Amino acid sequence: MISKSGCKIWFLVLFSMTILMPFSLEAADTVRIGMLLPFTGPLAQEGKQTWEGFSIAADIVNDKGGVWGKKIEFVKGDSVTPDSAITEMERLITAEKLDVIAGGYSSSQVYTSSDVSEKYKKVYWVSTAAGDNITARGFKYIFRYNSSTTTMGKIKVRFVHDVVPKVLGKKLEDLRVAIIHEDSNWGSPLAQAEADEAPKLGIKVIEKIGYSNKSVDLSSLIMKLRADKPDVILMTGYVNDTHLFWRQCKDLDFNFPLLLESGSTLGSPDWQKAFGKDANGTACIALLPVDPGRLSATGAALQKECLKRFSEKFNIRAGYLNMLGFEAGHILFNEVLPLAGSLDPEKVRQAALKINRSWKDSALGLGARYAPPGHPTAGQNLEATQFVFQWQNEKLVAIYPENIATAKLQPMPTWDERRK
Repeated sequence: MISKSGCKIWFLVLFSMTILMPFSLEAADTVRIGMLLPFTGPLAQEGKQTWEGFSIAADIVNDKGGVWGKKIEFVKGDSVTPDSAITEMERLITAEKLDVIAGGYSSSQVYTSSDVSEKYKKVYWVSTAAGDNITARGFKYIFRYNSSTTTMGKIKVRFVHDVVPKVLGKKLEDLRVAIIHEDSNWGSPLAQAEADEAPKLGIKVIEKIGYSNKSVDLSSLIMKLRADKPDVILMTGYVNDTHLFWRQCKDLDFNFPLLLESGSTLGSPDWQKAFGKDANGTACIALLPVDPGRLSATGAALQKECLKRFSEKFNIRAGYLNMLGFEAGHILFNEVLPLAGSLDPEKVRQAALKINRSWKDSALGLGARYAPPGHPTAGQNLEATQFVFQWQNEKLVAIYPENIATAKLQPMPTWDERRK
């Protein structure tokens, strides 16, 4: 016979199991994914745009039954600085017990936090950070959808070589190109890639100038550029500093034929919202929805659905970071996880290496095929590239390369012409 004290113990055990069971079942009915992004601080706007993309990707999959019949649920981590990115990655892995962490906007933050995810052998699914060094360390558990800074720099310079001289009516050797950049792990290597590539194509770089993305006054930079009389300024920055630069260009009446930015700012509808008609003529490399007629039926349908959802849920026209987050998220939720069969990092990693999506089956016109271990850029999407867009009539239109272009490059109007 069981003693009274024994009965009491068994009753407490059964009671505890009854209380805890609903929570265990609830947890088992969701697929918990970490979302490590700068949700506050100076990069909060960029983090928000990236998260919106992942959110739409999750909604599409959830509305079709989820992953393995379970709904995707995000657990957020706020990476304001490289140090906080480390702390938050550690928390998501050890306290939240997550096996897959997505997001990662800032190159500096992804570089530091990926040391943590690799140490614990957890998958880090990156959508936007571009630093070359992120995928140059032979890591097995990091996967990056977007192109690297070197690729971005080369495409910007190639565009200048192929298109700009003819439009400006100049010989290539007479073209004057200035490079300006914020000086973090995002801007510095991209600017260096531009500076390295330009002379190979016969392009003269008259200046290469770095500045802090925390700057509150760029007038001295602008006055130096005015004296240099550039035809093209290649810029790499974040939202705050790029907006500051363009405002002060207007205030100081600084005119030049073309601003070509690296996409993190000019590739967003917020650029046009901030500057209205003054955005016209500015250009950027970016990944934005291409003409659906160039895509397969699968890609065109995906593009239509995601753009509709961005409009309905967030009341926005999807921008560069929105679309990068969406595409990276959709590949993870719709292709990789179903193939993996679980959140086990090793199975997710093996599934990711089997992905081979045609550019025609995407909403952006960008394929997906990840470099395996042993490759010089292990974890990099080998199909990643960039297109060039320009603001014309307050809309972003594709101008390069020719296979996706719907318009031609136009020189920027002067500030006097803009005021008319």
